Parts: sequence; C-alpha cells; structure tokens
Amino acid sequence: MNLRTMKRFLLAILLGLALGAQAFAQYGGTGGTGGGSTSTNGVYTAPKGGYGSNGAAIGAAVAAGAGIGVGYLVLRSHGTVVGCVEPSSDGVKLMNEKDQRTYALLAANVSLNPGERVALRGKKSKDDSGKPTFQVAKLVKDYGSCKR
Repeated sequence: MNLRTMKRFLLAILLGLALGAQAFAQYGGTGGTGGGSTSTNGVYTAPKGGYGSNGAAIGAAVAAGAGIGVGYLVLRSHGTVVGCVEPSSDGVKLMNEKDQRTYALLAANVSLNPGERVALRGKKSKDDSGKPTFQVAKLVKDYGSCKR
C-alpha cells in the first residue's frame, strides 16, 4: 500500500470515528439513574420531554454509516485493469480480465508492448464514438508474456 492510499485510508477511518462518536451521546437528563426527579413529597416526576429516543443520536449514526460508505468508495481500486496488450489499427488495446471489456489504451508516458500481460492504473472513459478507452496513468505490474 503506497503512502497516498494509506493517508486516504486513515482519513476515512478518522472521519468515521469522529462521526460515530456522536452516536454515543446520551440524553442529557437531570442526572441519576432514571433521569427524573422526586418532589418534596416523594412523588416521582418524569424528565421534561419524556423518555423518547434521541433523534440526534440516530442522525449521527446514519452520518457515520454514510462516512464509512464514502470512505469505501474513495479507497476501492476502480481504476485498475489487468489484461493482455494487443495490437490494434488505432495503436494498442487491452481486454480487461475482470469484465471482459476491450479498451483502447491511451498511454502517453507508459511504454506498452503487444503480447505483455500487465496491470494498469488510470481512468476509464469513452471516446467520441462511444468505444471504451483507458487513459493509462501508471504501469502497476508487468506479468510477462501472455499465455495463449
């Protein structure tokens, strides 16, 4: 795991903990075990507002869950493809082993040779005609030649 990914992971954890800490807030009653009080004649009176559930605690729990969900979406590796580089009329292409889609590779600063099995990190998009393209940002791993 590289330093940037580690920082994002820690930020997501801290955000989740900060939002989740609010869920542990307790009802601010008058103290004691019941939160009520007794009058001078010994009769118990319920706290003002009753014993209803605290809506703020529920909202905080929902916010904490949303924070953890956003952290997961940010940290997952949706921009990585693994497959074999093949020659194409437009340059080179790669068929992703995971979803079986073929992407036209746009690799300005990465040298890719046909016949290699590689893991690439970058951005998936579509060209003007609607064909899937992959803008290569980094060569993650070269697995060697493709086995056919």
